[in-house]
Amino acid sequence: MKNNTHLSSKVILMVEAILLITSMLFCSISVYRARIGIRKAIQQRMLDIANCASGSLDGDALGALTKDDVGSDVYNDLYRRLAVFRDNVELEYIYSIREEADGQFVFTMDLDQETPAAYGDSVEYTEALARAGDGISAVDEEPYTDKWGEFYSAYSPVFDSKGNVAGIIAVDFSADWFDGQLTSQMRSTVVSYLIILLISLLVAAALSLSTVRPFMKMQTELFEEKVRAESANIAKSDFLANMSHEIRTPINAMLGMNEMIMRESRASKGLENIDAKTAKESMNNILGYAGDVQNAGHNLLALVNDILDFSKIEAGRIDLSEAPYSLGNLLGEIGNMIRIKAKDKDLEYIEDIDRSLPDKLCGDAVRVRQVLTNLLNNAVKYTEKGCVSLKVTGRRQDTGTVLLSFVVSDTGIGIKAEDRDRLFGKFERLEMERNSTLQGTGLGLVITKRLLDMMDGTVSVESEYGRGSIFTVTISQKVVEDTAIAELEPEKESAPEIQSSSDTAEETKQDISGGLFRAPTARVLIVDDTMVNIMVVMHLLKHTQVIFDKATSGADAIQMAEKTMYDLILMDQRMPEMDGTEAFHRIRATQGGASSDSPVVCLTADAVVGARERYLAEGFTDYMAKPVEGYALEKMLMRYLPKEKVETA
Repeated sequence: MKNNTHLSSKVILMVEAILLITSMLFCSISVYRARIGIRKAIQQRMLDIANCASGSLDGDALGALTKDDVGSDVYNDLYRRLAVFRDNVELEYIYSIREEADGQFVFTMDLDQETPAAYGDSVEYTEALARAGDGISAVDEEPYTDKWGEFYSAYSPVFDSKGNVAGIIAVDFSADWFDGQLTSQMRSTVVSYLIILLISLLVAAALSLSTVRPFMKMQTELFEEKVRAESANIAKSDFLANMSHEIRTPINAMLGMNEMIMRESRASKGLENIDAKTAKESMNNILGYAGDVQNAGHNLLALVNDILDFSKIEAGRIDLSEAPYSLGNLLGEIGNMIRIKAKDKDLEYIEDIDRSLPDKLCGDAVRVRQVLTNLLNNAVKYTEKGCVSLKVTGRRQDTGTVLLSFVVSDTGIGIKAEDRDRLFGKFERLEMERNSTLQGTGLGLVITKRLLDMMDGTVSVESEYGRGSIFTVTISQKVVEDTAIAELEPEKESAPEIQSSSDTAEETKQDISGGLFRAPTARVLIVDDTMVNIMVVMHLLKHTQVIFDKATSGADAIQMAEKTMYDLILMDQRMPEMDGTEAFHRIRATQGGASSDSPVVCLTADAVVGARERYLAEGFTDYMAKPVEGYALEKMLMRYLPKEKVETA
């Protein structure tokens, strides 16, 4: 008995020692790696601000600044653009720099409102500043000290129209701020690992009162917890990568079409005796481009609103604002909006509303509308054929309220049984490979669930994979008046849509704004499932007179590349059914295909770190991230089009 007890004690002590050592080692390494990661994240945050500031400036104007220009309109315009960042972010100072000689940098504009540096004053030299002078954005790895204090700075070059570094935008963050950010984020990390360490020690201590079997059971639970934590981190990483793509896609359309608006305006302005037909054609083009910019802006706004709403809910900064509202009007507005979206996809939208429900209610109509819109938008988004319906019923309660029931059903793709528990999880998008081309943050249902929790409401889901889904929402609202819902107005005919730039996509008239080259005999295939992205490329390159063919899917691209000899193929990545990489490999593998050996450039909104290297490793000839810029796009074509087909402008 004593021997067994002694052996048991020795085993327990050994396990305790091993657990203590391994836990401390694991925590130490994890904390060290977390510190590196947090530091890089802070530096990237600084660099993003610097890049945004530099991107807002005209490189030609900045490069042409002289000491005599201080106080001029051009100087003041640049000053105002930089002042936006000084007034709205947490940086200490922001200023512009110019390299006078190798390794010698001077101030050209300082936005410090108390003791600004004068034009031509020397700037403290750092390795990061030198890299920015060579055209590479960089952040100081170590703090430096000048007469204004101790700082970490991020530097971003500003390029002129010739691709030269016209100046450098520097944003200073105090060393105290940087260290404070690092310390505060590390504190939570360290506390988390200390808790894990404490739990481990408690588990080891509990072994003195138990056997090895409970210990092994506890180890299994800890391992499962670790797997869940890693899964959450992976979900966050996937979410960030998806957001990079989703946000860059509408930005690509906005910037491209905006450039076309400016070109069209400059072209019309340069004509002295413009006839009515030409003027009308120009205005129609501008109207079409502006419509595309507006649509892309709405998409971007929806993404940003979802992210901001989620952030506010997480931080507890959203409060319900109750006020009287008309249930009939609210349902009518939602119905008109969803009916148009459903019609665009040839879907039937069905409403079944209990007309005996009271019309005048009291509650947060904005949040009720947001909940229903999220669910109905999802229903339309994930339904390709059939119908989407909304059924509204209610039950009067003795407390002077009505318990409303909203049932949103669709005939869409449905949800797998094993995915339903993840449906309302943070940073979760189900079946990413299948749904990668559908725009959105993946936060809509999370926001919906959180808002319903705040309103003491509920949401439930029934679904059959491949057959459709049914979401049921219940919300209790106060009754203001007992008048029943008035008949909703019949569907009004929608106003004529703004002419899309795609209406003029086939025009071959030369853009008088000029360009780098002409190649009227060259043929290029543009592959993208989003037509506005194809239009951006075609219009940006219209003056080159290149012959363009369009493919809206990977399968179409393969067929066209097999039959037609293309001098260059511009390939998008995220497309339904077949992504760009698979389409590229199939084109290369097609024996005897007319374009099997043609250069293929990966043109994608996937611009996360390492994307370029990943696509080049797949075999793509080159890589360009959206949003695209006309000059860079022309340079890309000049590099890969056959020299004999290119005529320098």
